[in-house]
Amino acid sequence: MRQSDDDFEHLVRLASTWRGRDPTAIVESMLETLIDMLGLDFAALRFSHTIHLFLRTGNALSTTQPAGDLVPSIDAWLAAHPQLGSASMVVGGEVLGVAAVPLGEIASMGSLVVGSRRAGFPLRSEWLRLKVSAMQAGLACREIRELNDLRPPADTRMEKPTGAALAESEWRLNLIINTIPAMAWSATPDGMLDFCNQHFLDFVGLSSSEILGLGFYRIFHPDDMPHLLAAWQEIMASKRVREIDGRIRRADGEYRWFTLRQNPLRDPSGKVAKWYGVVLDIEDRKRAEEALKEARSALVASEQNLRLIVDSLPVLAWVARPDGTAEFVNRRWAEYAGVEAEQILEWGFLNFYHPDDVAGMVETWKDALETRDRMDLKGRIRRFDGEYRWFYFSGRKITDANGVVRWVGANVDFEDLQRAEDALKASEQRLKLIIDTIPVMAWSSEPDGYVDFFSKNLLDFCGLRYEDVVGEGYSRMFHPEDLDYMLRRWERVRSIKRGEEIDARVRRSDGEYRWFTFRQSPLLDANGDVVKWYGALIDIEDRKRAEDELRQSQNELARVARMTTLGELAVSIAHEVNQPLMAIVTDAGTCMRWLDEAQFDATRARQAAERVVREGHRAGEIVAGIRALARKAPARMAPMDLHQAIRDVLLVLNGEFRRRGVDAGFDVGQQPLTVLGDRTQLQQVLLNLLMNSVEAMADTEQAGKRLTICSTAREDGFGEVSVIDTGTGVERNDLDRIFDAFFSTKPGGIGMGLSICRSIVEAHGGTVSARNDVPRGSIFSFTVPLAVGAME
Repeated sequence: MRQSDDDFEHLVRLASTWRGRDPTAIVESMLETLIDMLGLDFAALRFSHTIHLFLRTGNALSTTQPAGDLVPSIDAWLAAHPQLGSASMVVGGEVLGVAAVPLGEIASMGSLVVGSRRAGFPLRSEWLRLKVSAMQAGLACREIRELNDLRPPADTRMEKPTGAALAESEWRLNLIINTIPAMAWSATPDGMLDFCNQHFLDFVGLSSSEILGLGFYRIFHPDDMPHLLAAWQEIMASKRVREIDGRIRRADGEYRWFTLRQNPLRDPSGKVAKWYGVVLDIEDRKRAEEALKEARSALVASEQNLRLIVDSLPVLAWVARPDGTAEFVNRRWAEYAGVEAEQILEWGFLNFYHPDDVAGMVETWKDALETRDRMDLKGRIRRFDGEYRWFYFSGRKITDANGVVRWVGANVDFEDLQRAEDALKASEQRLKLIIDTIPVMAWSSEPDGYVDFFSKNLLDFCGLRYEDVVGEGYSRMFHPEDLDYMLRRWERVRSIKRGEEIDARVRRSDGEYRWFTFRQSPLLDANGDVVKWYGALIDIEDRKRAEDELRQSQNELARVARMTTLGELAVSIAHEVNQPLMAIVTDAGTCMRWLDEAQFDATRARQAAERVVREGHRAGEIVAGIRALARKAPARMAPMDLHQAIRDVLLVLNGEFRRRGVDAGFDVGQQPLTVLGDRTQLQQVLLNLLMNSVEAMADTEQAGKRLTICSTAREDGFGEVSVIDTGTGVERNDLDRIFDAFFSTKPGGIGMGLSICRSIVEAHGGTVSARNDVPRGSIFSFTVPLAVGAME
């Protein structure tokens, strides 16, 4: 009971606090008081003939049910209970007890609706409190409306229009108000809208009956309502006008920004008798302000990003004035020096330069300020730990958009790079010293063959300067007869990206030519492309002379071997020569007999004489072949018919073949096989291979001794000759050594024949090989280069 008395006393005192306040403030005060007094979940009030619902929710309900979601439920409840009273309502799955009472008993101004989840709500005592609260609020609002009906201030005009003049004045005033390009309005002292011009109604697309009173709240954006209501209440309470910005919904549903201006009309006592105002479209201004705001935000963000970038750069960035003093340094500069940036500004940066560098750096800096627009120099700057490190200073003069001249620049730490360069230079110097000292003539070139380095030894040997040999000038150091060959081989090496040894003669500083081998090695990248060529020239003059002497010895040895072979074939050769000689004697006697007068027959005599000539030529060819094999002459490379050389050797050996029962065959037609070689030396190779094959068939049955000579021109530019026999063949383990010097498979052999053959063939640029034939016998083959045009 005591609590009820206190509550009623509080409600009575509450009405006294509403004096001078507008209905909106009165309603909000009452709703908040009821929620606290009765522990309600919500309290709402709606004035008659308006659609706006004043709503307040308790703390418990506001956390689970947004206030905006309650409005439709309350509207539905009021529509279902026009007589008010109490009934339940479901909100968000929860059941609330709801009670509604009118504002005042007579000519009700509206309805007060409250709700609570407490069982049994509302109790009788709670009904009484609700009715007292609604009655107090109704009386307060009615008093304010009565005040709004006060007469306006007296008309102070000297001449007051009457009759037609008054009607015309009112018509003009109405025309002006509804024509001006602004939305005009007026409101009662308590804030109830009681007039709006036609421009206002056309814009919102509503009738005056829909927005008068408190209905004008519906035209504002929901997000702006709290701000607008608070501002309007503050204006009415303080009677101080100000502009309020908010969004109003246009007839098509679009919201546009407006500024609301108001001015009070006061009575003689100073009380507000009327509020007048206009609503001005500021959408374009708002958009411009928003764009400006975004631009400013972007500018601030850009400046912040720029500052972050400048401070994060791994350099000491700075800005200087035209007089050379520092205006700005980035954070990296300050952190490097270990001081605040202010200590570096002005001329403070000089305190961190190495004392030995300051004078020269300042002189260069001042010279750049006066005469140039760029500055580059090197100097040492002291780090926070006292260590001086080398920096590269680079600056440039600029003029900003305001015409102010400044210098901007950066100092780049290149201490580690300087140390690496110094170490590299020292390493290069040591390497150059080594290259110039070792007894090797080194060189290098670009991937395209452009020579870019010659060692000192090589230049001294040739008596040339670097300028003389750089690029393609190196060609002047080679013997003219070797130059084309060397250049072709060097081009081939670059194309295959693999080094090869090239022999050529190089002119010494005294004009003498010496033999050198030209070696190269490519430096390849990850893709296998040549990055650099490195090489050396190795003096092989002594080796070349030794090879010449060895070649002469081999030629002499080969000649001795040929003479020895001819000595072994003396009986066969004598028999072979004796046959045409005996035929000559016989045919000569026959010819003389037919020339005798008693038996004279000129035709038969001529035939006999022709046989004498033929057999004489045959004997001459045999003797010429023997002389060719036996002669002593230096090697001479020239185009020759290899087929004819084979036939000449076979002519010499025919007698030996018959004596040993060997069936020799060589049938390649009349087409020549032209190779580049020395005829005598190649016949020596054929003679040795043929005699070895004959001896290999010594134990073969008479009918099985077959010797075949084959020759062919290969597509790789070599001519190949093979000697095939039906002898015992070669032991598998001996095939790899059979051409070695002093190795022989024949009892009593000295092992020089096949070794000489290999030396002769390799000197011609060919190869020699041996393999066993199937089912028996062996095949010895050798190749020699074809002469130019031999395959055409």
